[in-house]
Amino acid sequence: MIINPAVFEFASYKFEPDKKRIFFNYKTEFKNAKPILYTETIELPAVPDLNGIPKGLLEKLLQSLHLILGISYFKLHCAATIRHNYILAEKESDFWNIVYKKGLGEFFYRNKLNPEIYPKFSFKKNAEPKNFKIERNDKYLVAVGGGKDSIVGVELLKKQGIDITAIFSEIQKESPLVDKLIDIMDVNSLKIRRYLDWKVLNKSAGYYQGHIPISAIYAFLMLFAGVLYKKSYLVVSNEHSSNFGNTKYKGETINHQWSKSFEFETLFQNYVRDFITPDIYYFSLLRAFYEIRIAELFSRHKKYFPYFSSCNKNFKITDKLKNNLWCCQCPKCVFVFLLLSAFLSKDDLLLIFGKNLFEDKELLPIFKDILGFGKMKPFDCVGTFEESRAALYLAKEKFKDSLVIKTFLPKISSPEKLIKKVFKTQISNVPDHLKFLGMKNALILGYGREGKVTEKYLKKNFPDLKIEVSDKKLGKDYIKKQEDYDILIKTPVIPKEKVKISHTTATNIFFSKIQEMGNKTIGITGTKGKTTTASLIYEIFKKSGKKVRILGNIGKPMLEVLLGPIQKDEIFVLELSSYQLSDIKFSPDIALVINLFEEHMDYHGSKKNYFEAKKNIIKFQKKDDIFIYNPKYKEFSAWFKNSKAKAIAFLNKKDKTKIKTSLLGGHNQENIKAAIAVAKIFNVPDKTIKEAIKEFKPINHRLEFVGEFKGIKFYDDAISTTPESTIMAIKSLSKISAIMLGGEDRGYKFSELEKIIIKNKIKNIVLFPETGKRILKSKKDFNILETSSMEEAVKFAYKYTKKGSICLLSCASPSYSLWNDFEEKGNLFQYFVKKYSKK
Repeated sequence: MIINPAVFEFASYKFEPDKKRIFFNYKTEFKNAKPILYTETIELPAVPDLNGIPKGLLEKLLQSLHLILGISYFKLHCAATIRHNYILAEKESDFWNIVYKKGLGEFFYRNKLNPEIYPKFSFKKNAEPKNFKIERNDKYLVAVGGGKDSIVGVELLKKQGIDITAIFSEIQKESPLVDKLIDIMDVNSLKIRRYLDWKVLNKSAGYYQGHIPISAIYAFLMLFAGVLYKKSYLVVSNEHSSNFGNTKYKGETINHQWSKSFEFETLFQNYVRDFITPDIYYFSLLRAFYEIRIAELFSRHKKYFPYFSSCNKNFKITDKLKNNLWCCQCPKCVFVFLLLSAFLSKDDLLLIFGKNLFEDKELLPIFKDILGFGKMKPFDCVGTFEESRAALYLAKEKFKDSLVIKTFLPKISSPEKLIKKVFKTQISNVPDHLKFLGMKNALILGYGREGKVTEKYLKKNFPDLKIEVSDKKLGKDYIKKQEDYDILIKTPVIPKEKVKISHTTATNIFFSKIQEMGNKTIGITGTKGKTTTASLIYEIFKKSGKKVRILGNIGKPMLEVLLGPIQKDEIFVLELSSYQLSDIKFSPDIALVINLFEEHMDYHGSKKNYFEAKKNIIKFQKKDDIFIYNPKYKEFSAWFKNSKAKAIAFLNKKDKTKIKTSLLGGHNQENIKAAIAVAKIFNVPDKTIKEAIKEFKPINHRLEFVGEFKGIKFYDDAISTTPESTIMAIKSLSKISAIMLGGEDRGYKFSELEKIIIKNKIKNIVLFPETGKRILKSKKDFNILETSSMEEAVKFAYKYTKKGSICLLSCASPSYSLWNDFEEKGNLFQYFVKKYSKK
């Protein structure tokens, strides 16, 4: 009788933490037969400490395990309907639909089933995704199997001095092979054991048999262990090669290694962040490499040669290898032999495998498939055709008389091109402070203050990494050098569009490491006022006795602090420019945006792009983070509607209070109120805040009072490089009779500035190129000097500025047409003001 499966049900689960076990129950109902029940048991390595784990989080983890483990039982009959009692959001349901469909792709192919008939996971409309906050730490849980990849991963992390615990999931029985490797690794370990329902193992029962996404199951077991045993980083050692499928079926790519792929890794990361906790991070440490590069890294670890094995027969529940680690008959054995032949001596290779697989005539069909000269890449964890061919070419001298070399080497074309391709690094989700592990060389693109500190940081933390620098001072083609490197570290002023290889930034490295350490970060941005506000916050915190450091665009490279010790309760105040924010992957715990108007159009290309770069400061904030904004700018209202963080306005429209300070202007009153909003979050007393503000002196070149000479008051506002900021400066002062304007032309509009100049009756005007020629539509009734010389400008000011009035340097344009930066411009202004005060 043919039985017709109707419903597969995720029936129930039972967690017994004191007994270190969990039971997961499933049921398949049939239209014409009695239901079949299944139970899988998970045995934990130790009684977990559940303190600090929210109840809702524990339930969500168990539900997720229930759903992923069920794939082993669903596939036995492939019922037409899936039933569960869980409240899934629509995106959550989408995740499970993808995992079951793509994870069972090979299973559908082998059993000639149509994946389109696969049932969907139901969801509750309008259900809101919910995740849970837990304490984050710098402990790593690293998946270990019997093969070379996890050995390489562990050894790379050990070299960094990282707190590692190896984890392995056994099925039914112990695994002496993995136990031996963990013993050699000399790391702590956790072993989770799965006891499958015996009916799964009954091959004579007529059930469907076939591949399941086992790495997805391991990922969820790691996630569960990470929360239970307090490990914030979950590390696997999956390679770039696993992204490539084996064949096409029913319009779908069938990939035996799908649950090892970058696609699954990213899906799982998003699932964990959105539905479990943002405080656990899952990633593959070796994702940047094709497997041939991992084989090269493994070749340096000779102590593992007698003990490792990638042959899947070692991990079968039945029919395990008894005396050998390698069967020397399967695609996996053939592929590993082929890769290692490129790097190991012939003697070492034959000692590992016990025979020369290149001489085995019976293996020619497998070599043919692995090298891409057959019908299809084998359904096994083997790499790409290109890297297999590259390995064969690299092994040609050592094994030149072997059968496989003679048979297939003549068929390989453009080997040097193949080698270049498969040794090139790829994108990955590796935390930025660890991206350099396994890399051979790195290029620092841009060698200013930040670039030099980055070099020091890399030399200290990655002493084996070959580091080179490239800067515009070294030639106009300096950007083209990047193609020869594994990874690039980009300085903020170089647009990300010019980067063609895997890269990171000093900003992302800093945030990546600080997030691991758990220190609080306060990020400040805005078109103007960033430095003043960041400095105010720093001084208030310092006055209150808090451990605080100020870093970032203020002129203090962030990586500098990672060169020395960092105290656990230190707070980092960060000034963040739009350049730094344009490709940031993190958000500060507290994000403060002071104001927003058009600037840096030459870099960002449009006002929209500039605003989007600024918006990145809140892009990655979580629900426990805080977004502080200025309600005067309508854009911010739209920002916080889509923000996960708590939003706080630092201005009240009804509040006209003036705070006593030496800082001039209404814009500085706003800067002060923004700083106070941050201080309040950290419970700084009002008295301390007032004292710090009272003592605070203006920052250099920001409406800085240079002095009164010959009856004229000189103010240096060289930082003002937009029309809007110069308007603020003019409104902050009274009795201005001379002003210096102009600089690099970035297409700014000056009509409002011209109106303010006329309204304030400023008659004496210095105009610097390039924008000087178009700031004023009409030069009638003005006393104008057009010059490229700061010395001539200051002489003009002394000659025409009325006694008792002000001469203001506030150019409304960037400085680069004449000076290296605003600081050089301001310093020259002050130098000549003081020089000619004595004449």
